Amino acid sequence: MLEAVLLAAGLIAGVTGAWSPCGFSMVDTLAPHGYAGRLRTTLVACVTFAAGALAGGVATFGGLALLGQALGAGGAAAIAVAAAVALAAAAGEARGTRIVPQVRRQVPESWRRVLPLPLAAGLYGVLLGLGFTTFILSFAVWALAGVSVALGDPALGLLVGLGFGIGRTLPVVILSPLAGTERGAEAHAAMAERPAILRALRAADAAALAACAAVLWAAPAHAATVFATPATDPSADGALVAFQQPGAGGVVAGPDGRNAAPGPYPAVGGGKLAWIGAGTVEVRSQADPAYVFTLPAAADSVAVSDGWVAWRAQEEGRDALYTSPLPPAAPAAQRVALAGSGSTLGRPALAGDRLLFHVAGATRGRIEELRLGSGARSTLRSAPRTLLLNPSSDGRRLLYVRSTFQRQQLRIGLLRRRPVRRDRSLFGTVPTGRRDAGHEPGESHHAHGWPRKLPPRPKPGVNVTLWTTALASGSAFVTRLRQDTGQPVRATLLRVAR
Repeated sequence: MLEAVLLAAGLIAGVTGAWSPCGFSMVDTLAPHGYAGRLRTTLVACVTFAAGALAGGVATFGGLALLGQALGAGGAAAIAVAAAVALAAAAGEARGTRIVPQVRRQVPESWRRVLPLPLAAGLYGVLLGLGFTTFILSFAVWALAGVSVALGDPALGLLVGLGFGIGRTLPVVILSPLAGTERGAEAHAAMAERPAILRALRAADAAALAACAAVLWAAPAHAATVFATPATDPSADGALVAFQQPGAGGVVAGPDGRNAAPGPYPAVGGGKLAWIGAGTVEVRSQADPAYVFTLPAAADSVAVSDGWVAWRAQEEGRDALYTSPLPPAAPAAQRVALAGSGSTLGRPALAGDRLLFHVAGATRGRIEELRLGSGARSTLRSAPRTLLLNPSSDGRRLLYVRSTFQRQQLRIGLLRRRPVRRDRSLFGTVPTGRRDAGHEPGESHHAHGWPRKLPPRPKPGVNVTLWTTALASGSAFVTRLRQDTGQPVRATLLRVAR
């Protein structure tokens, strides 16, 4: 949803910019009766103009998102700021407020006289796509710049830039070939003589920005839907999701439906499928039936990528993680992590050659990353008196469960070292522990000086635990374990929109 509204906001902001002096001059410059001289040159110039506008938009908004990423943006506070900026800009657009600050510059007129028109058109496209090098006709340009920095997500920045570049392109490439015709003259006159068109576009900008603000404010509270039940231990690879059905076996779900996996506790990644055999770890290629790899290992969980397989096993009563490169490299099983006294290791997850796992200690939770190629190990997340559980990644983002005495959350953030508070909550539920009521029977907790709002409590007789995760394109998955008093544990795989 966020991707869609950002793309729409960028597109409408770009179209609105066509009502600037530069927009009008572009139509005249590229027209067949103008500097082009003939329709064929106009069409070629329209193509180069479009390429330049797209490049300019991507450079501006993608670059701003990279700046935000470098500054550590993307946390809950930054998202709230982004929503406030979008809402303020929407109010300005709805009222038709004069744009400030304004950039009172136009594109260099001499380029169309001294350069070949396709080259000049491409350069003009870059300047208009950059957004801040010529007149600005919408608060959305400023707002989307601020949102890109606040989100700190280069992929979202690129999306905004593409939308803005397309919006800058469409009016010019549609009207330029028609210039000189009766229909083209009517359209050009309407742009110049009917202010209601620009007001309508600014109203559309306001609606798109308001939608951005709404989606950003709702981001920490996405609804979860049931993907499969009973189901646990998911992994994802593109459109494929693998999981275990307790008591039934492994399942691989994809565009062609849900099929039984060759073995239990399946994992997918890098075009490979792995599962736990009888004292072995089995790996197959999803594209090449001849690719078969079997490794002796007493595993209880497994992960796979295009070049590696990892698994967890028990060694003298302690959790241990092992890895091995996959053919055509020479297989060589190696222990890469061993739980210390009083701690446990989570199941492994792989993103290329990056091995992710959690370490649950007595006083602190950590998420560790091990670069299998170099052996470098680092702590991506760490928090006292907190469980940080079962990370997964798509190679760009990190997904995990944060569990405290107050709440359990499914959180997502950049795949890099940063504080937990900067990550965004996708889904939350009650804590695993059960506190008391906070006051004596018949008394109000306010009389005892307790805070007005205590953390939520599970329902009587119900214990809920968020557990293993998987990160797919557009969706995050988490296992919810629920146990009612006197009943067996029920495992449900939830899907939450990113």
